[in-house]
Amino acid sequence: MRRLLRAEWAMALFVVAGLLTLPLYRADLLRERFVGAHELPEGALGAVVLAALAVAVMSLLRRDFLRLHPARLTWDDPADRGAVARRGLLRAVAGRFAVVGYLFVAAGLVLGWTGAPALLAVACSAAVFAYVAARRRRRRWLETAVPFGLAAAGALFVGTGWLWAVAGALLLAAVLAWGPIHRPGRRELVAGHKAHVVRAVAAAFGDVLALLPRALPHRLRLGGAWRFVVGGVVARRGMLAAALLIALAVPVLHAVFPVVAPAWWAGLGAYFAVLPFAGGLADITRVAGLRRWLPQSDTEIWLAAVIVLAVLAGLWMTAAVLAGLPAAPQAVPVAAAAVARTASRPDLDYSPGPAMDIGGVYMPINLVRQLLRGPLLLFFGITVIA
Repeated sequence: MRRLLRAEWAMALFVVAGLLTLPLYRADLLRERFVGAHELPEGALGAVVLAALAVAVMSLLRRDFLRLHPARLTWDDPADRGAVARRGLLRAVAGRFAVVGYLFVAAGLVLGWTGAPALLAVACSAAVFAYVAARRRRRRWLETAVPFGLAAAGALFVGTGWLWAVAGALLLAAVLAWGPIHRPGRRELVAGHKAHVVRAVAAAFGDVLALLPRALPHRLRLGGAWRFVVGGVVARRGMLAAALLIALAVPVLHAVFPVVAPAWWAGLGAYFAVLPFAGGLADITRVAGLRRWLPQSDTEIWLAAVIVLAVLAGLWMTAAVLAGLPAAPQAVPVAAAAVARTASRPDLDYSPGPAMDIGGVYMPINLVRQLLRGPLLLFFGITVIA
């Protein structure tokens, strides 16, 4: 069975590897397609790498590496749980900054190597800070300031001299974050293991909605469709930082790759920024017991969700425009409707049927239709308005 699975995914892995190595031997083609005859802004490479570093640091500071199987904690509890945290942290740092390194090389081949030594110093300093900060208990002010500082520096297209200053500031932040390593308790390790299992199963079955963030406690009463949708947004307030980070990164991508119409960047950015706040709609769609809480019809709940999500998308668009993205208000309702359509998808139906070839892997057409119902609406909507 393992050999069969390996053979089935071999072509898909070959296709993905080909796409990832495309900048290594067709950099001129990619530059022509995404940059064209436009003149690149000064510091284009730095802006892209700084945005990637901001995402990597914020992702690492979520501390999803703190996990251990409950059975091992019961029967073979390690004497030094700090060592478990260190090993997981090293793997997490290596994985995330390997992706940043690939983006560094790919962007350098396409955009040029202006300021590469200073950027390398910034990347190493960011890795040091992320390692030092993630090994301690949360310090929210520092863990919020550093990723947003990196993203803001990228949005401003800072020059080489400022990049050296950013590297020094990151090392200073690492010194401020230095301290004894946090030794996680059983509850924290088990919670991390449960979250890891959910992510692994969701990735294996292609169920993206299972990755939406869980609700945090709030004091709003769920008395109707409108209150429920607003309460779902408030309950996922922890994703505001990620949405703001996207608002800073999208204008950078538009400035560096100007061939792509602003409506595409606005629509894609609004979609990914607002999608986590639709977790409440996804919960009541997938769980019949939760759906009985609300007496309103599915249409009324869906329309309320679209309107609330459109308001969120409009606020995100305002932040992105302030960061330098050209205004594309027509993308707001399209992104909101696509998010609501994605979140209102019923449980996946894996029944066999006619299949199609997607990157060397045959998948049932019905499954592809279910997985892409929201993104397809976004694609066709942006195609029309762009």
